[in-house]
Amino acid sequence: MSLQAEPAQSAHPHPFADDNEAYEQQQRREALWNPEQHGGVPSKAHRHIHIDWPNASIKKTIAIGASAPEASPPVYDRPRHEDETANASSCVLITKSSPINATVHILREKRPESASAPDSKPVLISAKTGSLGSISLSIPSYSGARPLDIRAKSYNGNITVFLPTSFAGMLKWNSETGTLKVSPAMQQRFKLLDPIPHKHRGTAKIASSIASGMRGDVCTISNHHGSITIKEFGEGEGKASSGDGGKSCVIQ
Repeated sequence: MSLQAEPAQSAHPHPFADDNEAYEQQQRREALWNPEQHGGVPSKAHRHIHIDWPNASIKKTIAIGASAPEASPPVYDRPRHEDETANASSCVLITKSSPINATVHILREKRPESASAPDSKPVLISAKTGSLGSISLSIPSYSGARPLDIRAKSYNGNITVFLPTSFAGMLKWNSETGTLKVSPAMQQRFKLLDPIPHKHRGTAKIASSIASGMRGDVCTISNHHGSITIKEFGEGEGKASSGDGGKSCVIQ
């Protein structure tokens, strides 16, 4: 009796094979670490981006925008329903205990000529990590009318946020043991609002360096241990980085 050899299996599964879901997940992972970029800005923007990597660090340049298309299926992880409904556009980055180093470009919003008054939904940019993760978050520029909602939270790590020159609104920070450091450029735009300054928490108003008036932006930063540093994009290395790049003033 003759035995017929079984055909060899391909080392690269076809996207229409039974493991189609695993294949798509692999493609999304590869896209996370190998983004297509032109001049430092990703070639593709999406309305909502959500990356939740419990056991890996996030080092990424991302583009979002209220006029950008929805990603279907999601590029990374599925955005939360509340983030999609409460915000015109969002970028949410989460790790369990690993660093986050991200630059988020916000594309100019396109408005139809026949459109009525735009809604007031903000643009959300959020970075959150756990026990030992540090955060470096950079927003190069923003020229839209919608308010920015920027959030950074870590339990036991340093946080550095590079704000765009157009940021006009409130800064709120809170730390158990850390202090707030404000860079030279931001000192020119910074006004403490607390009647009695506190070393580890406070509220301040930050004016735009390129326009008058307040857009209603909010930047909320909190950690338990570690420093909190606020810079203007373009200072020092001009990108998300853990380097200090200039003499900062410590708010006491």
